[in-house]
Amino acid sequence: MENAMQYKFTRDRENYEMYASGGVIYAAPGHTAFPVRLANEVFRRCLAFRAAQGMTGPCTLYDPCCGGAYHLTTLAYFNWNSIARIIGSDIDEDAVALARRNLSLLHSAGLERRIEELAALHERFGKPSHAAALDNARILRQWLEQWSTQRRIETAVFRADATDRRSLKAGLAGVRPDVVFTDIPYGWRSNWSPDTLALEAGIDPVQALLDALLPELAPGAVVAVASNKTVKVQHTGYRRIEKFKAGKRQLVILALEPDETGNSARANPDSGR
Repeated sequence: MENAMQYKFTRDRENYEMYASGGVIYAAPGHTAFPVRLANEVFRRCLAFRAAQGMTGPCTLYDPCCGGAYHLTTLAYFNWNSIARIIGSDIDEDAVALARRNLSLLHSAGLERRIEELAALHERFGKPSHAAALDNARILRQWLEQWSTQRRIETAVFRADATDRRSLKAGLAGVRPDVVFTDIPYGWRSNWSPDTLALEAGIDPVQALLDALLPELAPGAVVAVASNKTVKVQHTGYRRIEKFKAGKRQLVILALEPDETGNSARANPDSGR
């Protein structure tokens, strides 16, 4: 039985207002915003597990069902020194476009473009919400300028079916994620895209997703999956580190199952889809 969420790595009264979806960070109908504090907690638990294994450097973070990449964007601003690269992918073209816009906010050109957009909105409509978003964007610009003098976070977004091994392999192009954090569709045929390979083949999409990730992960990789409480998040290639619930969600954190040599096991990348 899963445990109720106990926050270990995030403060009780941290301010998340400037990261509201639709403010500085782009929003679009049908794209949800994963709770910022919960995302931070899950990601930092992944980092803590990696640190316990002696892996303390900045990681490559990947989400194969990234939607608009809202949580990837906020995670970068809260954990800049812990991330070297962020990659997002999604089967939906509109989601990919939104994800590109949001991850562009981690670069000076993209954030400057957003500041210009918000300034134009405030000048045209004079809404307090636009003024607040503009102020927040300028604060983020100051932080970004400071952080970028030390190190930039690389970003990439591509379109891919998360349940199709060949699709993920082509998109990742040899980059090995250290941490995967994904908020999967909460239904079966009602929420997963009807074009998803797993549904067409009559296969559990969660199993297909975990299977597709397996040969692409870096040694010692950690996979965090958010879902509803009825979804079984398990696979023979992984061992479960944690399972807990937060509101209507369950969170499962997995690590690669070691093989007989003690190394992280991976599926044969040439074994098909």
